[in-house]
Amino acid sequence: MSIPMMPLSVPTTDPTALGCRSLFRVQNQPDFTDLVHQQLYAWCKDDRKRWDADQITGPGVYEVADGVTASLVRDERQDGSIIERYRFHQDEGQGIWITHLTTFADRNHNGWVWTDVFQPTGRGSARVPRLAKNILEVVDGLDGRHPLTARPVRAGTDDLEEIVAALTDDQRRGFLFLAGANDAADIPQSEWARYVDKLLVGTAGLASAYVLDSAATRELNAQLPESHRVTPWTIRTFHPNPEFTDPQDSIRHRVLSTARIIDDNANRLRNRLAESSCRHSTTIALPRELVRIDRVLRGLLDELIVDETLDVAAAASEAILESAPLHSGDREQLLEPVDALPPTDPTVPATIWQTLTRVVSTVTGAKDVTIDAVNHLGKLATEALSLRPQVADLSRLRDRLRSVQTERNDLEDLNTELNQRLTDSRDEFAVFRIDLADAQAEVRRLARELAKLDRGDVDWNLPDKPIDTPPISFEDLIDRFGEFDHVVFTGDEKPALDLDDHDSADWAIATWGYLRVLDEYCAERSDGTYDRAIADYIRSRQKGHATIPPGIHAPDETAQTYNNTKFRRQRQFKVPPEVDADGYAYMGEHIKIAKYGTVSPRMHILNRASDHGKIYVGYIGRHLVNFRTN
Repeated sequence: MSIPMMPLSVPTTDPTALGCRSLFRVQNQPDFTDLVHQQLYAWCKDDRKRWDADQITGPGVYEVADGVTASLVRDERQDGSIIERYRFHQDEGQGIWITHLTTFADRNHNGWVWTDVFQPTGRGSARVPRLAKNILEVVDGLDGRHPLTARPVRAGTDDLEEIVAALTDDQRRGFLFLAGANDAADIPQSEWARYVDKLLVGTAGLASAYVLDSAATRELNAQLPESHRVTPWTIRTFHPNPEFTDPQDSIRHRVLSTARIIDDNANRLRNRLAESSCRHSTTIALPRELVRIDRVLRGLLDELIVDETLDVAAAASEAILESAPLHSGDREQLLEPVDALPPTDPTVPATIWQTLTRVVSTVTGAKDVTIDAVNHLGKLATEALSLRPQVADLSRLRDRLRSVQTERNDLEDLNTELNQRLTDSRDEFAVFRIDLADAQAEVRRLARELAKLDRGDVDWNLPDKPIDTPPISFEDLIDRFGEFDHVVFTGDEKPALDLDDHDSADWAIATWGYLRVLDEYCAERSDGTYDRAIADYIRSRQKGHATIPPGIHAPDETAQTYNNTKFRRQRQFKVPPEVDADGYAYMGEHIKIAKYGTVSPRMHILNRASDHGKIYVGYIGRHLVNFRTN
């Protein structure tokens, strides 16, 4: 007889990645875990999900809907604190999505509320769940020492002390959005606040936000250095731990400009702000206390899965005991003393016979030792022995889970450290780029002045040229394209703006330098002082001029890419009708902005310097598809 093993309700292990994290502290709120549970059950049962949350009656694993598995683990600790985690594993044909809701409550009614969303690796774009937003509506959450606002707060001068304290709070983890205003523009404060609320709706649970009135904007800016001020009718994103004494620190705290707010699509701006907040939320290291809690809860979940597997094995054993005997007939037949076998052999001690009788009765239910009963007992023993390897496998699985968990913990610690190093290195590199741009601007000026020493004294005052100050984001770069006389952007802004999602100001700074070279080349080509190709111009650049490093410029795509219809079509970009009557032209010539995995941003251009005195930039964005990336 084969033993049917029941399928486990255990989540699969398809690859996922942390897409968004909401984390806030709670202080002196006795009922906050009850409020969290109420919001959780409402979230499960809303019209979109309709999950059967009533099944979750305690620690365990439950099927709450087709393709949706819920689990609950809880640890009541000796110090009176309680930690628990609800885990929802969704496999509904759109990849694996996993949501964690974790709470920690100590005996003084303080604690944490923590929501994680894991998305399919390489797919999707996670957002903070409505669950986190709903919890914030009923629970007073803190980011560091200050309120985590559920939505943008309209602020006046009386709120400045709290805002400045939140800016400088060294425990703040999330963004702090500040929207400014003034009296010069005839814009009702209420309408401005509603629009800011609309743009920041996707950041609730991740960041705090304040909409300053005119007086509050003036007074706050009076307290801040010029580099970190909030321009009226803009939204500035302040990262944690701003360095107000360092002007170059301002590059971290991006500004959504008035022009961008007016000209861009509101939905796209809302999505960008939400994606940026989610991405930031996943890069901030957890407090050590929560790292320990997370590891305890993961271990409890592993134990829960193994225990459920053992329960299934026990159920299989019970099924054996409830199964029919080998011969045909009902179980009741074994309860009758049919063909009882008396102990006729005097060498068999009575105690052995009594023990055998008791075992047969206990295991099979037979009152006496019969041939059928003994045969049935032997069959049960055989089936039980067949389960021993599975039980041994489960024991080994438990040991392996603990080993893997230890390995994972070590890798997580290393990954956290490396991520912090990467973030710091990017910020430092961006500052170096700005310093280099400033130095190159001065070198260019001095070189020009030295070249004309025979015609007068050198003016050692550095002229103020805005073009010498590079942008720190592609959003800013796109807005400033008008500063070039001969380089025109004709493409779609979105691929360029998406590059800002990678928080690499260096890319925008480098691209600006490359655009300067192209602009200067086009100026010389159009006025007849130079008559060769861009590649020749790059190689012949003299000291004191902006340059493009060797290998960065590619005159065209490879022959394989050029001859592939699909790939060639992707490199057809918009141009003015005077360039092409159809409004599109092939742009194989490109600049390699950076090497960064599959993103590796590129800028595709069309050189019409000799014909129109212009270079057209049709694309700035991630590397287009070719044979290597396909």
